[in-house]
Amino acid sequence: MSRILHLAAEHCFELEQAQSLAGVRDALGQAVSLFGASFYFIVMRSGKSISPPVQLVLTTYPKRFQRYFDEQRAIEYDPVVMHALTVEGGSFRWDGLYRTERELALHKVCVECGMEFGFSCGDRGADGSVALLCFCGSKPIAPDPAEWEHTAAATVLLAASAHRALMRMARRHHSRTASGAGALSNAELQALQMTASAMTAAQVASLLGVKPGTVRYYLDRAAAKLGAASRKEAVSKAIAQGIVDTRHFPMAGFSGSAADFEG
Repeated sequence: MSRILHLAAEHCFELEQAQSLAGVRDALGQAVSLFGASFYFIVMRSGKSISPPVQLVLTTYPKRFQRYFDEQRAIEYDPVVMHALTVEGGSFRWDGLYRTERELALHKVCVECGMEFGFSCGDRGADGSVALLCFCGSKPIAPDPAEWEHTAAATVLLAASAHRALMRMARRHHSRTASGAGALSNAELQALQMTASAMTAAQVASLLGVKPGTVRYYLDRAAAKLGAASRKEAVSKAIAQGIVDTRHFPMAGFSGSAADFEG
């Protein structure tokens, strides 16, 4: 086994044993030097086993880049993200991906932030969850073909282990918040979720295939179960307790991602 694969396996073991986000951060932070990189990024979006969905980002990317990415809504055209979503697994370099005017403008910011050279690896879970792991820096990474082969293989291992670690924590978080929902039915949860997203009773009714009065009935029942005095208070309590999520999925950037659960 090559040195890089051996060290990657050690980091994977740490990820498999991680019981907190701090543990994941530490393992990935150590892996940065393994590849001769400067920064790392991982995003995990939960699948159908967790509802409402959770998106979690851990990164050491410069704040300037994060602000630009969100302000320009780069999630909608970033070629790294687009490539990861359309190609089934495996590691890939960023080289040559930036072509259009907006993509080149994004790459210019990458260069200015010391992120000119990078590579990524996507990983998909059986329940539809996805993860994207990236490493980057100001110097070429694994320029030799043989070195890249080992680097790519090591990243596949790390992406899978980090994905499992984050999903493990997301499920624990979901179990805790779900218990706060008492015996809320799926219809009540959906009514709360849609209302929290600024939909009217008529809009919710149209999507659920029921009458507006039925939606109000769902919200009244949810309010009673949550100990709320009104439908509006029920929605506020559901948001505060993490029972519903007003973030937009899946097209969310850095500021639209959660980092609010541990353990």
